[in-house]
Amino acid sequence: MDWRRNSILAGVALLLAGCGIYSFRGNLPIHINSIAIATVVNQTAEFEATDVASELVTDLFVDENVLRVTDQDQADSDLQITVIRVTDRPATYTAEETVEEWQINVTTRVIWYDLIRNRPLFEKSFSGFGYYPPGGNIESDNIDNDQDGQVDEDDEFGDPREFALRTAIRKISEDILNEVVSTW
Repeated sequence: MDWRRNSILAGVALLLAGCGIYSFRGNLPIHINSIAIATVVNQTAEFEATDVASELVTDLFVDENVLRVTDQDQADSDLQITVIRVTDRPATYTAEETVEEWQINVTTRVIWYDLIRNRPLFEKSFSGFGYYPPGGNIESDNIDNDQDGQVDEDDEFGDPREFALRTAIRKISEDILNEVVSTW
């Protein structure tokens, strides 16, 4: 009976000790405490994609506070993002075969580089998409443009295609952050 109690206590102690090593940083390498987000490279004619990607990725890393965002010369790691493709394609049609909804797709290549150990932590492609009407107002188009489960909410406004581009890049930004946190 005593050995069972001791076994259970030992198991609980190991479990608690094991849980103690985890943090909100996920599985990040212990020596990586900061990240530099390099200027986004754009290999497309979609010039706005560069600015939107730089803004949304940086804002997300700052807001989530997983790693300190800093300049390259002070960083432990470097995030390099290249926008390699932006395409539009019809997503839905009316009975008369006119385009009712467009889908914009953005594809990026991302390298997260360990500047301390001088090696890549990952190199991966990420894609995101957004929807927009062929014209008109996204505030009343009956499309869930930002895929938040709400049609024509207060957060859907502005130029339809630009909004869809931001939605696609926001999804990519979230995927990049999740990949950084789960790496190692």
